[in-house]
Amino acid sequence: MNAQQPFATTILNAVPILPSLDFTETRNFYVDALGFEDVGYDGLDYLVVRRGGMELHFWLSDDPVQCQNSSVFFRATAPAEIYRDFCSRGIEAIRPADDAGECGGGVRFHIRDPHGNLLMFGGAGQPTVAH
Repeated sequence: MNAQQPFATTILNAVPILPSLDFTETRNFYVDALGFEDVGYDGLDYLVVRRGGMELHFWLSDDPVQCQNSSVFFRATAPAEIYRDFCSRGIEAIRPADDAGECGGGVRFHIRDPHGNLLMFGGAGQPTVAH
């Protein structure tokens, strides 16, 4: 039986929680380099940054493999604007070789933070879900 769960309609958004090997380095990259705002940092075990509708939470890890295997995908109505902004800030944003520039309403690209977390950006087209 594939009945839709009633609670699913009340979810507003999801916020990824990524590992960080060093909060100071993570904060500096996201705030100084990417233009995020430092929303919360207790200096011990949790960091929160936000830029517009993008919000990321970080927990402190001592395992680089966790960072290298963590990622988040942001859907945006204008990913090309984010791409241009990051490039103007000197960020090396990488576009997939098979991407002709348009994917679901805009460019698709990705970057890695200093610890290896993958940030992927793409158009806000409707997701394809297998039933």
